[in-house]
Amino acid sequence: MSNRLQVLSTNTGTSTVVADIGGTHARLAMATWGGAQDTISLAHLEKFACRDFTTLESLLQHYQSRHTGAQALDMVLAVAAPIIHGDVAAQANMPWPVRIQQLRQTFPQQSITLLNDFVALAHAVPTLQEADLQLLCGTPSTEYAGPVLVMGPGTGLGAAYWLPGHGGQASQVLASEAGHISLAASTALETAIVQELRKQWSYVNVERVLSGPGLINIYQALCTLEAREPHLSSPAAITEAAMANTDPLAVTTLNVFCEWLGSVAADLCISSSAQRVILAGGIPSLIWPFLQHSGFASRFTNKGVMTAVMRQSFVQVIDHGQLALVGAAQFAREHRSTIS
Repeated sequence: MSNRLQVLSTNTGTSTVVADIGGTHARLAMATWGGAQDTISLAHLEKFACRDFTTLESLLQHYQSRHTGAQALDMVLAVAAPIIHGDVAAQANMPWPVRIQQLRQTFPQQSITLLNDFVALAHAVPTLQEADLQLLCGTPSTEYAGPVLVMGPGTGLGAAYWLPGHGGQASQVLASEAGHISLAASTALETAIVQELRKQWSYVNVERVLSGPGLINIYQALCTLEAREPHLSSPAAITEAAMANTDPLAVTTLNVFCEWLGSVAADLCISSSAQRVILAGGIPSLIWPFLQHSGFASRFTNKGVMTAVMRQSFVQVIDHGQLALVGAAQFAREHRSTIS
């Protein structure tokens, strides 16, 4: 773990409430920073099932009721949704409607900022140490000072870019809705899968396959193509069967998933000149043993005239359940005077 992150039981100093609100679970903490080592600390860390709450406001009120002092702190909330002009622009992966106006009406004494969850993850890039990361492919360069792509499949496919500062300028984070770009097939099997998916959706985007629900979509399409009745009904069941090598179609599903992930990661690098990728989210770390030996690396580097460039790029995987919270705290620290 990074030596710049601590998880503590007490909270003092410059503070804010940070939250990572996903489609299934929500994590909240009280973050502090400062001191000689400029450490970000998370206190009163809790995880909740979103289904247990009728609104985001009720979830936040529940957290506040459990922790003295939280009612007086500003909030930075990372949500699995696109943020445009400070508000949620689409609710596809959220368990309930989220609106900044409603939040500010419910909590009039607190400053509230909404961030896309992968924007929050990208803000955490400066806090990472090499010990936090596992190398998937390529050779890390200590001299690399270009854009960093942070992406990962979960309820959907998230992505954002961390841009380092140069010449005294501060670093920046660029949001992306890469999960909603068109899905491109590179093999005959992928073409057949896309054709099956188009029977359900007129527009097939990347997260129709590169997400938890996407694993089910790939598996069911393969079952249709093989004239087999599907008997695995969840992403967890598919990944477990694939990693245990107990179901051939589950193995094929996860292979296709990993190869498509490599191809899309490379596309996002080529379009931005990024040569470093950090895979975040629960799925890459969960399937790490399989991912290491999959076709991810070959698809990541096999990019025609850009192959030589992609071979100079590198991909790392991070398994850190609190990284979006750290990123939200980093954002608050960097923008303390402008949060509203």
